[in-house]
Amino acid sequence: MGAKNHCIVMPDAEKDDAINALIGACFGSTGQRCMAISVVILVGDSQKWIPEIVEKAKTLKVGPGKDNFDIAPL
Repeated sequence: MGAKNHCIVMPDAEKDDAINALIGACFGSTGQRCMAISVVILVGDSQKWIPEIVEKAKTLKVGPGKDNFDIAPL
């Protein structure tokens, strides 16, 4: 129904946990859940994590839902 959920990541967040949580919240259930994050605001030094977030997102497997891929067709 068009919810726009935001996430603010502070620079003192634990990096690995924050990145894993972001990937799960943004792409889990193919992004089709009511709490899927559509906007991430990285504050201060957490902006330096962008390349790691991109690399982690690139590891997600896309394919048919019946085969339990990370991201399936909508």
